[in-house]
Parts: sequence; C-alpha cells; structure tokens
Amino acid sequence: MNINPISRLIRFGILAFDILVAAGLLLSAYGGAIDPNKSVWPQIFGMTFPAWIILMLVMVPVSFIIWRKSALLPTAALLIAMPAILTISPLHIGGALSQSERASSFSVMTYNVYGFVDHEFESDDSGGKGAKESRSLQQIIDTQPDIVCIQEGYNPNYRFKLQMDTVNKIYPYSNFIPEGGEIIFSKYPFKIVPTPQPAWHTAHYSAYELDVDGHPLLVVNCHLQSIGLTPDDKALYRELTDKRIESPTRSELSKVKNSILSKLAIAFKLRAEQARHIRQFLEEHPGNAILVGDFNDVQGNYAYRCICSAGMRDAYADSGFGPTITYIDNRFYFHIDQIFYRGDMRAVDIVRGDIKSSDHYPMTATFVWNAPDISHTD
Repeated sequence: MNINPISRLIRFGILAFDILVAAGLLLSAYGGAIDPNKSVWPQIFGMTFPAWIILMLVMVPVSFIIWRKSALLPTAALLIAMPAILTISPLHIGGALSQSERASSFSVMTYNVYGFVDHEFESDDSGGKGAKESRSLQQIIDTQPDIVCIQEGYNPNYRFKLQMDTVNKIYPYSNFIPEGGEIIFSKYPFKIVPTPQPAWHTAHYSAYELDVDGHPLLVVNCHLQSIGLTPDDKALYRELTDKRIESPTRSELSKVKNSILSKLAIAFKLRAEQARHIRQFLEEHPGNAILVGDFNDVQGNYAYRCICSAGMRDAYADSGFGPTITYIDNRFYFHIDQIFYRGDMRAVDIVRGDIKSSDHYPMTATFVWNAPDISHTD
C-alpha cells in the first residue's frame, strides 16, 4: 500500500508526539522515586502528572483515528501508568458500614488552618485577623471527627474563646506545639511522644500515643517544608494568570519562572530530608500508626514515597473516589495534604471538606479496626 508523502509526514508527527507524551506521562508517574538531591526535575514533572494523563487520554483516540498502530504506544503508556493514576484518582465506592464496623470505627482529620485567618475574606476585618469567630473551628465543631490534627494553628484560645470553649467540651484531650502551630484535639487520652528533630525553618512534626477503644495508636502530625514564595512572587504570578499583564515581557516571565523553580528545588530537597527523618521515627516506633499533615508535595513524589516505604498506606488511595485537590491558593491547585496509616486497621472512607476559610481544605478519613483473627480447632 502506497502512502503519499503528506500522510507519511502526519503519521510521523503523531508518532513523535505520542513518544513525547508517553515519556512525560511515565516520568511524571514514577520519576518521584528519584532523590531530589540527584535531580529535582522528576519532582517537578510529578506535579504535572494530571496534565499528562489528560493529554494522553486525548492522544489515544486521535492516534487511533489517524494511524491505528500508533495508538498502541499511548495505550501501553496509560496501562503502565495505571497504578500511579489509581493512586491520585482511585475508584472506591464506599458502602454503608455494618453495625459492628461502626462500633469499631474512628475518624481522623488533618487541616492546615492558615493561622485561623479566614483566607476567603482576609482583607476584610470581619473575616480576617479581626474576626470574632473562625469558620475553620466551626467546621471542626460541626463535623466532630474523633481526632483532629491541625497545622498553622496559632493562638485560637485567645481569639476565639467561645468557640474554643465548645471545642474543649467535645475534645477533653488536646496539645499545642508553638514551633509549628501544630494542635491535636482528641476524644481519646494520649501521651506525648518526644520527637527530637532539627530546627527546620517552616517544618515540624509531633507525635502522640493514643488509646483508641483499647487499641494503641501512634498519631504523627507533620508540616513539611513550604515553597516559600514571597508576596511579590505570588502577586506577579496572579497578575500573569489573571492576564492583567496583557503581554508579559520575557524578563517578567523569566523572573516568575526562576523564582518558583529555584524555591521548588530548595523545598524538594528539604522535604526529602524531613521525610527521611520522619520515616526513621516511624521505623523506631512499630505498630499501629497514622501520619497526617500538610506535605506541601503531591502523591507520588519523593517525600510521599519515602513515607510509604515505612510500611504506610495512603488512606485516599485506599478509600477515595476520583481526583481531588486540597490546596487552593495562588492558582496552584494540588493534593498536598495526606493521611497515611498502617497496622491493624483499614481506611473505609475519606472526605474532603469544601469550606474556603483556609488556603487548604480539610481531609477526614474513617478507619475501622480489623476483626480479631479467631481460629477454631476441633
């Protein structure tokens, strides 16, 4: 069969583009395993993974229409990337818990509350720093998860006394860590576990031993290194994405790109160090454990994989449905708040709140203790 030169050129172009997109998809899916101290580019690609998925889903039918054989490549790439795809977009349809499961269930929330400043109305004293009530605290009061782990939770007792009186009635056990603004509210008694760690600039973690209905449980609350964009960085980025700068100059684009990339590189390397430190802590404390917090990094990247290597499972991957985002500020939309677990339990549900009082959404996972394995002998 003779193929005219134009058709041959189109086929070559489709195949070349399929190869490019397949490479981008697989690098973004699995490149996060590479230590950022060796190269930060796989971590940056990891943040773009959802975009590569969409692009590849477009390329499969396009390639099939233009040249059927070329569709094999994007189809194969999607199949190879499927485990990573199902991590960020799982397909679990939760059913109703049985009576015995409800009796043995408990819930854990992670919530970066942005200093209890109402992010949506930050410039307005009625909702910002001068607010008399916190919508973030009200979210906790309304939903009442059994354990609440907060990041960036500074001084709620002084600013929201009436709400905190209610919170303290719901949660008889609590602790505040000033260094990271970490707070735990718990319906279960706990002991504070020492967590010796370096004095990281914007990162910290704390740990507690809980007794949850007779089950010992280690709970770790962490806040890993943020990117550290300045207000000027954020303002220029918003102007560009809002198209308030109609024709940005090369210097303006370069300024934003270089600032973000350099700060991303530093943050990736620091988060790798912090994640390894927490992994060692988890390995030194075997048994039932839940680790929650603001990772400032996406599923699949190095910090996430480092924690998984300590035998931890991702509650969202195990019980969620579809993709989600938890960070909603500055035109950056990512799933960076994580809930991990291990031990004699399973995640059966996970819910993301939709209140915009912070630059993060809260995440609440429900766990069920596994039934004891009772063997019968005749």
